[in-house]
Amino acid sequence: MPGAIAKRVPSARGWILPVLCLTSSPALAADWEVTPRISGSVEITDNVTLAPRGEESSDLIGRINPGVNLRRISPRMETRVSYRLNSRYHASESQEDRVSHHLRARNDWEVIPDTFFIEARASRRENVSSLLAPVGIDGSTPRGNLEETTRYSLSPVLRTRFGSFAEQELRYTYDEIRYHGSDRPNSDAHRVEYTLDSGAAFNRPFWQVAASHEKERFESGPEGEFSEVSGTLGYRFGRSLRLFGVAGYEDNDFPTTREDVDGGFWEVGAGWAPTRVTRIDGRYGERYFGKTRAFSLDHRSRRASYRLSFNEGITSTRERRGAQFNELSQQLGMTVDELFDQFTLEEVSFLLAISGLTEEAVVANYFFTRTWRASWSYDTGRSVFGVNAFQTQRESELESGLGLFQDNRRRTGINASWQWNLGPRTTSELSSGFSNTEFLGVDREDDRWYLRASVSREITPVLTARLALRHQRRDSDSRANEYRENSIIGMLIKEF
Repeated sequence: MPGAIAKRVPSARGWILPVLCLTSSPALAADWEVTPRISGSVEITDNVTLAPRGEESSDLIGRINPGVNLRRISPRMETRVSYRLNSRYHASESQEDRVSHHLRARNDWEVIPDTFFIEARASRRENVSSLLAPVGIDGSTPRGNLEETTRYSLSPVLRTRFGSFAEQELRYTYDEIRYHGSDRPNSDAHRVEYTLDSGAAFNRPFWQVAASHEKERFESGPEGEFSEVSGTLGYRFGRSLRLFGVAGYEDNDFPTTREDVDGGFWEVGAGWAPTRVTRIDGRYGERYFGKTRAFSLDHRSRRASYRLSFNEGITSTRERRGAQFNELSQQLGMTVDELFDQFTLEEVSFLLAISGLTEEAVVANYFFTRTWRASWSYDTGRSVFGVNAFQTQRESELESGLGLFQDNRRRTGINASWQWNLGPRTTSELSSGFSNTEFLGVDREDDRWYLRASVSREITPVLTARLALRHQRRDSDSRANEYRENSIIGMLIKEF
């Protein structure tokens, strides 16, 4: 199957790896910042495979996770590479032993100053195969419900400035996703984007002309093409308020039961920043699938932050891959790089789970998705409190009836956490959450609960010890889909 894509276009690995390797050239003199890291843990669990009640088996699990972070910055190039080897070994259930890889790499190269750029990205990570099978937190998902995904992208960018009148950008992106040890279809996408934005000469008025074309292809699966041209005209009323309108035309071709997926569209929107720490954005319009709405509210004070958002639209499942990291980093108020620098892989996986960001399927299909999210955090200095709530509903554009995982569903959840600094080098954390998943149109509804408590101690500036207790459970319409699990985890994390 991978050969099918290779025949259509040159291998993405053949394009991206040379770009990343350019950073080691002596001509681009800059020192590497190398940070080796290793973590080891021992876990005792009473249900290693998240089996139904009465079929549980306990186990002792050892994990070793060596890794390294590389960073290199020169005047015209920046490279970041983060790699972790995840190895997990079981005393009793050896069939659950596994070794997987986690990679995040990016390279930004300014080839011609202020004009021509090349952006390369590569990633590899472990994913849940199906929400119907057992799904756990802290890396407890059974081996049979996991698969690895590798993604590559390359994006040359041409930017032109026409004095203070306008700025122009032309971007091409090739993106490829490959699955390992899975029957999921590999996929690739080509996207061309053009924008012409008003410059500083316009001051309060602003405008944009934009066009894009994207073609997505799944191996032995559906294909989709999306083309769009649009014009935007807006006005800034001081620094706090801006109003704008968008009109355009789109020409699409993808598997759907809708009679028409082409035609004109319009949208009006506003952005309001009543204070320096508060921002409200809203959009309303109409496209071929009906009304379009989006809303976001952000407020940050010295101690508290609030965020409320809503959006809807049609996307493919491949388009969602990796987007959860961006959404999680936004919720935490940090960049994606800072997210992976600050948390271990198990912690990132746990944060995704409690934020409801692991629900996206990896099937080859197109969906109309509607999502609400709300979050609140409060920092007293010694304690940090947080609450997240979400609801995501998706409806398949192609009513295939090929299985629950591919069909419509609604997921609703809420979680809360409390982090308490017990001392200068000791931190405790308590978190709990609930989520409900309804597989619409079929007789299946799942409730997931979890409770987790941990304490961390910084033994030295580069050595941290952690002890955690965990309880998780799933209730379902069928007892065969239910499970309970309790575990104790001890971990050491060392940086060099």
